[in-house]
Amino acid sequence: MDAQKIVTQFRLSGWGEAVKKRIASGQTVSAFCEGKGISKATYYYRQKKVREAACTELLEKQSCKAGLVPNGWTQLEEPKLAAAAESALTIDISGCHIKVTASTDSELLAKVCRILRSL
Repeated sequence: MDAQKIVTQFRLSGWGEAVKKRIASGQTVSAFCEGKGISKATYYYRQKKVREAACTELLEKQSCKAGLVPNGWTQLEEPKLAAAAESALTIDISGCHIKVTASTDSELLAKVCRILRSL
């Protein structure tokens, strides 16, 4: 890594920490900037650069190795299918198999039940 990249990473690290501290403190951007002696434009510029760097890092990690997440990020789990959509009721009567799922037509099921009662 060349010296310019190291300097950039150092700055981004400091700016990222400042943004985290501002958020954790609950201060408004105006109050935070006044306390630090920087303009709001400077704060938002730095925040933008930190976000851009994080997104770039994320994209690089994803393109290199699937499943890796950059430092400070959290891997979200893929949404799981609802148990109702996966569950099924299987009825077995004298060699007759009936499988009922959430997508089974209720009128058809009612007809089948009437027929079974009549047997």
